[in-house]
Amino acid sequence: MYATKSDIINLYGQDHLDDLLPDDVVDADATINSALTSASAEIDAYLSARYALPLTSNPYVLQRPAIDIASYILAARVSRLTETIEERYKDAIKLAKDMGKGVAGLGIDEPKVDTGSSSSQSGSDFSANPRKFGRGV
Repeated sequence: MYATKSDIINLYGQDHLDDLLPDDVVDADATINSALTSASAEIDAYLSARYALPLTSNPYVLQRPAIDIASYILAARVSRLTETIEERYKDAIKLAKDMGKGVAGLGIDEPKVDTGSSSSQSGSDFSANPRKFGRGV
């Protein structure tokens, strides 16, 4: 998961989280973890177009989108969806899509590209087929 219950509380506060849970919730932690797992899977669906999954690190830049998607999932379950939660969800999905397209990256957690030993300092590489025509051949 890209975020935890404590990350939600640190970002938006305990009251925000309490508002998203049903009044008769039996296991709040399990409900929250389920939403966070679903949010991470939704993010991974977009990231998989560009990155090998699972990611080797837990990029900090994915924490807020995971929280916003999980908040949307929780709010939709109990009909407590607000315009703010919906806008945050749309922004999170847009960021995930942009990351999948290569328009945005993972910041300092961006995986390094292996350029091999035969490439230049800039990472570019050139190769060609042998000549078929030439002088004296």
